[in-house]
Amino acid sequence: QRSIMKYLLITCIFLWNLFGIAAAGPDKDQVLKMLEGRHWKLDLRAFNKLGEDADIILIEIAENDSLMNVIRFRALEVLSLFPTDNTAAFLEDTAEKAFTPMARRGFETMKRSFAKTKPEKVKRLATKLLKHRNANIRISAARYIRSVDQTLYKSFINTEKESWVRKAVQK
Repeated sequence: QRSIMKYLLITCIFLWNLFGIAAAGPDKDQVLKMLEGRHWKLDLRAFNKLGEDADIILIEIAENDSLMNVIRFRALEVLSLFPTDNTAAFLEDTAEKAFTPMARRGFETMKRSFAKTKPEKVKRLATKLLKHRNANIRISAARYIRSVDQTLYKSFINTEKESWVRKAVQK
């Protein structure tokens, strides 16, 4: 009987560990390794296999200013595969408040992730960004607005002070 109990105990421990590994979700170090590399390309299959909580880890990486920007930018790009409420809130905040290259990428990812599923959210963000201090972000936002609201777009063109911005938006 003791050997049966030992066998059951060992089996239970093994299954418990196996289940724990399968249910644990992605590991931050694993995700960081996936974002590294000189010739990095977005591997849809690999990132989609990360499963739940991948957005949380990607957001942690993207907002970690101790990491190289290229890794943070890649994390933003990968976030487009995880269109969750967490992702939307983070991308909105990033587009509005982050330094310019990060803000621009945040808005681009927001468009890619949510233009079809939550167009009102993207439009609301783009409308705010029409007043952004950085001209390149205003251009990106205005180009999006041009595709969804001609009245707002024309209003922007009429009120934008920089002529080169108005020209760039129309390209």
